Parts: sequence; C-alpha cells; structure tokens
Amino acid sequence: MSCKKSSIMTALLLSSTLALAACGGSDEVTEPIQNDAATDPNKSNADAATSGGIDSKNVGGKTFGFTDFEMSVDYPDQDDAIEVSYEEDREKVEAEYTNKFEKLELKGNDAWNEMETAFLNMELQPDMTNEDVIPQVVEAFGLKEGYSNIEIDVQYQGGEDKEYQASGN
Repeated sequence: MSCKKSSIMTALLLSSTLALAACGGSDEVTEPIQNDAATDPNKSNADAATSGGIDSKNVGGKTFGFTDFEMSVDYPDQDDAIEVSYEEDREKVEAEYTNKFEKLELKGNDAWNEMETAFLNMELQPDMTNEDVIPQVVEAFGLKEGYSNIEIDVQYQGGEDKEYQASGN
C-alpha cells in the first residue's frame, strides 16, 4: 500500500511540475500597449492598459488600426527566417517573434519589445496595395535585403482581412 501511495504522489508531483513549466512560456503581453504616444509627447497614453495589454475602450484595432498581424519572411538559405505574430483579443494581447538569423524565439513581453517600434512606424490601411504595404513593413522591421518571399496577413479594425505577398527583392 505504501508503494502505491508513493507512486501516486510521484505522478502527481511530476504532472504538477510539467503543468507549471508549460505555463512559463506564455505569449501573452502583460506590459501596457501604447500607440504613438511613446514617440510623441503631445499625445496621451490613454490607450495603454495599466495592467498590460490594451485598455478595454481601445480594443478592436484602435491602437494600430489592426487586431491581428502575421508576417513570415523567407530567405534563399532559410525558410521562415523571421516570423511575427500579434493578436488582440478583447483586453488581452498575444505576441510572438522569431528571428532565426539572430537566434531569437520570443513570446509575450519580450516579443512585444522587438515589434513595438515597428508597429509605431507603420500606418497600414485596408485600402493599401502590396506596393504600399510591403516596403513600409520591410523598413519598419529593418528586414535585410535579399528575401525570397514575404507574406503578411492583417486583420484591420473593421474586421477586414487582407493578405500581402511579394517574392524577391
């Protein structure tokens, strides 16, 4: 009987440890998300939630004009060399950033720190073409020349989904 209790306790302890370890890699951003107030002192930080993410009155793309942003960049010697994922969901924001050249695989606040400046420097609109969006995103993220393919998916504030793609530069 003692052996049975011991193995049950060991199994419980092991499963608890695994559950806690799985929670450690969250992609949720807990820092306040702000618009261009960070670079313009004349604007307020009204859209920043003090607890992290986006304030409830500014959800739905009001901060950057979009609620979802996905980007994947391939280079001739490296598929998916750079990947960016940003998603607003009510007051929660999730972010992931991967840069294989710099050996970065970031989630949550760390990922947000990598993409924040780029988002502040972009002004994407649903009526923009590939020729308008691609160069703006390439410059904002400081992508090196020579990519073989870039794909960008954006869900704009009004819910409109747009896909942008370009090959080679």
